[in-house]
Amino acid sequence: MSISETFKYEGAGLVDTSNYRKHTSDNAVQRRLIDRFHRKVATIVTGLHPATMLDAGCGEGFVADVFLAAMPDVEITGFDLLEDSVRLAQQRNPRASFTVGEIYDIGHPDNSFDVVYCFEVLEHLHQPDRALRELTRVAHSHVVLSVPHEPFFCLANAARGKNLDIRPRGSDPDHRNFWSRQKFGEFASMHLDVEVLTGSMPWTILVGSPKR
Repeated sequence: MSISETFKYEGAGLVDTSNYRKHTSDNAVQRRLIDRFHRKVATIVTGLHPATMLDAGCGEGFVADVFLAAMPDVEITGFDLLEDSVRLAQQRNPRASFTVGEIYDIGHPDNSFDVVYCFEVLEHLHQPDRALRELTRVAHSHVVLSVPHEPFFCLANAARGKNLDIRPRGSDPDHRNFWSRQKFGEFASMHLDVEVLTGSMPWTILVGSPKR
């Protein structure tokens, strides 16, 4: 069974987000890319040995599912703006705790979590620097981030005929920020000491420790 295999839960039909569609796609290539990404971030985060984690922008709980399988004793708290997504994340992962929340104003004290992770969120935001500051504030040890690796993310979509009417061609219509791997490292270094800058095509993955 692939780790991105669709989870059938009550009320799933109420959710129609790009994240849900991506993780439940029948496209074999897309599923292989997502599974490879999940395996890589699971290896990276497991190596950080967290006891507590914050899932910032948890969506429907797919990544939390991967981490809970890899680290059965880890304690995961998560939040997302969308109530239906949060409800499905909680149903999918009853051992975790998910609430509706705001990335610009995270409702937890400073240094609350060993590891804070935020995947495929920052590219959607009008104020990613403000969000990064909040993610760093609540992280005790590490922040792990992922964003599309541009321009390869857009080129890959365009090559398979997706989002050809969007500019940049092939981009998700909700994306506001388009970082190359190097540029994303420079962006993150405003608030993080960057320790790992790698990827799983077509995504960039970054690990950093908070600057204090």
